Order: sequence, then C-alpha cells, then structure tokens
Amino acid sequence: MEASRKDKGRRPKSKLCRIWHVIKNPKTPCGDPCVVIPGHILHKPDPCIYDQFLLMAMNQPVTWDNPDVSIFLGGVEQYTYNLTVGTTYDVAITVHNSSRLKPANGTVVDVRWIEFGAGGQTRHHIATLAANVPVWPGTAVVNTPWRTPDVPGHYCIEVELSHPDDGNPANNRGWNNTQVYAAHSQVTRPIRIFNQYLKGCPPVDEGHGPTLRPHRVFLGWAVLGALAGFFLKDFGPARLPPLLRVATTVAIGYLIFALLGLLAESVFAWIKRSRNRAATDAKHARDDERRQRTPCNLVEIDVDSYVFQDTVGKGFDPATVFRGKPAVWPARVEPSRFLFAAGEAHRDVDFIVDAPDVRGDPGLFNVNVRQGGMPSGGVTITVTREGP
Repeated sequence: MEASRKDKGRRPKSKLCRIWHVIKNPKTPCGDPCVVIPGHILHKPDPCIYDQFLLMAMNQPVTWDNPDVSIFLGGVEQYTYNLTVGTTYDVAITVHNSSRLKPANGTVVDVRWIEFGAGGQTRHHIATLAANVPVWPGTAVVNTPWRTPDVPGHYCIEVELSHPDDGNPANNRGWNNTQVYAAHSQVTRPIRIFNQYLKGCPPVDEGHGPTLRPHRVFLGWAVLGALAGFFLKDFGPARLPPLLRVATTVAIGYLIFALLGLLAESVFAWIKRSRNRAATDAKHARDDERRQRTPCNLVEIDVDSYVFQDTVGKGFDPATVFRGKPAVWPARVEPSRFLFAAGEAHRDVDFIVDAPDVRGDPGLFNVNVRQGGMPSGGVTITVTREGP
C-alpha cells in the first residue's frame, strides 16, 4: 500500500497506456488513469462553510447571519450592522470538512467585503488565509484583522474556500450580511439589489454531439502507426540505407494509421451524434423553456423568518434544521419582482414590516434574492421593538 502511494505521482514509463487512452477517451475528467487513481474511487477532502447559495439552489431556507463568520472587537462579538468606520476588527471564520477520511490540509480561505445589499459584484480583498481542517466533525478556525473603510456604510463579509483536491467545490462560498432597525410601528428601509448581468445575459450552452478531435487522430492513431512502422522496419526496401529505411516505414505507418483513424473517428462521432440527437433536442427544449420562463434580468425577492439551528451527529435532523418559517410579522418587499433595464447597475427596493407597538422580542427577517432563477444574494434584517 505504501509503495502505491509513493508511485501515485510518478510519470509512467510506458507510453502505450497514455496513447491508448487518448484514442479511447476524448478527455480525462478524473486525471490521467495511467498515473493516478480515478477520482470516483479516490477519497477526497471536502472543506466547506455555511453556503447560502448552494442551499438556495437546493430550495432550502437560509439565513444571511452566517453561523461560520464572527466579528470581534476587543474580544466582544459584533455584527456587520453595527461597525464603526476606520476601526480594526477581528474576523473569525470556522471551516468545516465533510469528509470522514481525508483532512483538508492547506485549504485556502479568501475573505472579502462587498457593499451591503444583494448581488454585489465589486469585491474588496481583506485577507487570504490557510486552514488545516481535520476530518469530520472537526473544524478549524482562522482569524484575520480587518480595518473597516473610512466612509460610513454597511458591509457584507464574503468567505470563499478553495482546495486543489476538493471533493465538492459547490459548498465553498458564504456571506455574512445583516442589518438591524428599531421598530416604529411600520418599518420601511431600502435594500440595494445589484444587477449580476450588467453586460448582458450569459450564453447558454446549447450542447452538441461528439466532434472529430484531431489530436485523437494525429497523436493517437498515427503515433501507433509510426510505432508499428518502426518495428516493421525490416520489411522496408532493402536497397535503402538503414536510417532512411526506418524513416520510410515510420512515415508510411503514420500516414496509413492517420487515415484509418480519421475514418474510424468520423464513424464513431457520427454514431454518437445519432444516439445523442434525442437527448440534445430535449436539452434544447428545456433551455428554450428556461429562457422564456425566467429571463436573466428578472429579479424575484421573498421574505421569511428562518433561523438556522446547527447540530452535530445524531442530533442533526435535516427535516428540522431546514424547516422553513414564515415571516413572524407582516413583511414584504416592494417591488418583490421586477426586470432590470438594459445597462441598469442596481435598483433600490423597500423592505416593509409592520411591527407590534409593544416592547418584546425582536423579529428576524431573511430577504432572499434570485436573478434569472438563480441565487443572487440576500440580507438578514433584525427589527427590534422599543414600545412602551
């Protein structure tokens, strides 16, 4: 076992394995099988963080008060809604690892701040950190100082993880985006929604069947022909000098196998395209339906009062942890649905909540934004009650 681990990163001495793989497969999504263990049977680390974008894509409720991001001042935890300009805070980030077998050593943690709101695209670097995360349920906490900008405002902290051997990169980005207002019967506050597609809608991959790949012909089939010509050099014209005889048989083998490969690959691509035509047509129909149903400039906003309750081990019940909760008080966003105009960078919408006039517990509201049907961002707003 130890020998296989040591040899895993070495280049193989045999070239025939790689040549055959080039001929047989158009690409190597899990790495070169002649060098490493295929990815689908190799245990990989999975560094992760509370990722609202992944959860929204899975139609799960989220909070933008990220449980894995904490801000401290003098050892006292703060909130992004109550930060002082030109002040140095300590940002603590908890990094998890979903793998039970592989530690996520060397995980890169990028910390940035963006303007308060949803869908902001301008990011400002805070720090790039490194975390060595043990296997589940272990965690690692990394810290960095952050001096807030000198201009007043509210800020969103964004954390993004990366690892060269990450088993699931989809759970690596989290936001901490909160705000607090004091209630005076009805609370109305603006929230800025940024246009993610200011330069236009992204192209939709139309999909297509296999196409002829020249490298398979000229670096696969033809190379095999050249090798065959080299081993058959004794069958070349006897009147030629030895070196010229070898060059002749190699060239003939290269050309013959290149032609054979061109013919074989053309037939293979035609067969695959014929088999995939129905699936491709169905994909085109789904893409057309999606474009017609959800334009990329369509913004949809909803409000709820979900609170994330984290548990570990047997106490974790997805049906309980991800159970949605409607708004605790009458709350809405106006407009809750609109279309960005061409070239429109952002739009301010109004968050409106009718809070009770009596003193009591605060109300928590998650404003979740989608653009083009995909998660765009959001903010968690806490409304306090200071009634009689």
